[in-house]
Amino acid sequence: MVKKAAANDMGELLSIDIDSLSIEEIETIEEIIDGPLDALAQPGARKGRMMRAMAVVLKRRTDPDFSIEDAGALRISLKSKPKDPTALSA
Repeated sequence: MVKKAAANDMGELLSIDIDSLSIEEIETIEEIIDGPLDALAQPGARKGRMMRAMAVVLKRRTDPDFSIEDAGALRISLKSKPKDPTALSA
């Protein structure tokens, strides 16, 4: 699912729901980052290339000509699963 927020000086804002990616989109992301999608979860892993790759696949849903370079101007908001309200906080 891609949600557009109001554009401002910082560029367009995309919200990414990882669970909405198709297999083909996951393969495209892995090709762009030259590694597995779960590399994002690795401690110390660089995130910029992964974010750019995700933006590319999402924008290509509506604009097939959207490039890797075009993705640099976008802002991204990652959707996370809701936290368990009964869990102890640290």
